[in-house]
Amino acid sequence: MAQGMGCATACAHQHSATVPLLDFDRPVWDSETILFKGHALTDPTAQKQLGTSGTDALRRVAELVTPVLQESGQDERGRIHGDLHLENLLALPGGGVGVIDFDDCGVGHFLIDIATALSSVHRIARKVPGAYEEFVRAFLAGYAEVRPLPTGLVRLLEPYLLLRDAFILNFVTAAAPVNAVVASWEPGRIAGIVASMQAYAEGHPYPGTLT
Repeated sequence: MAQGMGCATACAHQHSATVPLLDFDRPVWDSETILFKGHALTDPTAQKQLGTSGTDALRRVAELVTPVLQESGQDERGRIHGDLHLENLLALPGGGVGVIDFDDCGVGHFLIDIATALSSVHRIARKVPGAYEEFVRAFLAGYAEVRPLPTGLVRLLEPYLLLRDAFILNFVTAAAPVNAVVASWEPGRIAGIVASMQAYAEGHPYPGTLT
């Protein structure tokens, strides 16, 4: 399944890189739109949800990772799914992997999709020794069967994992006031992300980082 998920992700990126779509009016997902102009750092209500320490941690992360996120060239940017977490990658009866939920489809670095998939698996596999690392190996092997892995993946994955969690903070702070389901798990999710961001700002590796 992990290898198939990697293949499916790469197939989507290969299509993006080789098949132009005219009048493709979708969001641009980058450090500016997700971090500096995201809901979590621009909405006063969201900042109350994060608290002063959470807001400060997110601002610090934005300052730290933005220079790295701006490094890669245009050949590794294109149409991306935007929310390619585990629940949006489905095992098909014939053995393939299907992709659903394109609400956040936009333009961005292909590593956003990769980081999103890996981050979602890390959250459930981290308590089993070696499980996450095994998944990553299979996922990346599947991706590489279809197209080359993004340049500098090992070094760049960490800032893209942080960008993914900033995306989540934008979502939960916006959705919690109007969505009872999100509101039920919002405090714990925010607290976990903020703690990880604070640790990162102090020099610790971010959860899901490859070594």
